Amino acid sequence: MKKKCVESNNSDARNINDVLYYKLLVNIFMALNVVELATVSKVCKTWRKARSDPKLWHKLDLSVLCNKPFNVPRMLGSWKYSSERLTKVLRGILAQSEVRHIRCFVFNYYAYLKDEHLLLVARRTPNLKMLVLPAICNLSKEAIEHAISLWVGLESITITRMINHKNIFPAIGKYCKGITGLKFTIGFEMDHARALIQHTPNLKFLSLQSIIVSFRALHSVLENLKHLEIVNLCHSLIIDKPDTSNRVILYTSHQLQHHQ
Repeated sequence: MKKKCVESNNSDARNINDVLYYKLLVNIFMALNVVELATVSKVCKTWRKARSDPKLWHKLDLSVLCNKPFNVPRMLGSWKYSSERLTKVLRGILAQSEVRHIRCFVFNYYAYLKDEHLLLVARRTPNLKMLVLPAICNLSKEAIEHAISLWVGLESITITRMINHKNIFPAIGKYCKGITGLKFTIGFEMDHARALIQHTPNLKFLSLQSIIVSFRALHSVLENLKHLEIVNLCHSLIIDKPDTSNRVILYTSHQLQHHQ
């Protein structure tokens, strides 16, 4: 009886040590990017199991493509003429079964996004909640609608300056009823405001960062988006044309707070 108790205690101690070791590995792996995670999985079964923990796959940030061994140039439209290379990289990353856990996908800012790239990601990340697009996109209406239809749980999206809002907002309004956050890094005009009011009526957070913003467009969304709670105008310049003349009034976000 005493021997059985000793064996039981030893077994419990080993189990506790295994759990602690697993948690320690997961915490360490949280500091790694997707490429490094693929490497550590080759060490042993224990490391591969820890590498597959859902905590490590909530966010996939492809800014790592600017580092070795990918070395994407830090120039807008990088890989414009290397679509096959980007497709190959995406397939390699998305081939891992753990990508089903991804909630946030950040495209490399300098990549040149085409239909096949967007659809490849959309098909492998059905549980996506947050999407950040690159600076330059060459996307068809059909590809945008198909991709958005696969992301019905999408809650937040960053719209860059080179994507056609006339295509993306109707798709968002049709499929993503839970969208509550939008970030713009393009000039914000009245046509953008109308699209938001029509297709994202439940918007709570709007960020207009480092861009030129139409005062009328800003006023329109503030008046019509009743659920809007936060508007971030970080480093943006607000332009107002109060009459039919060529007179233009410029506001900083700080000055706008005191404008009636």
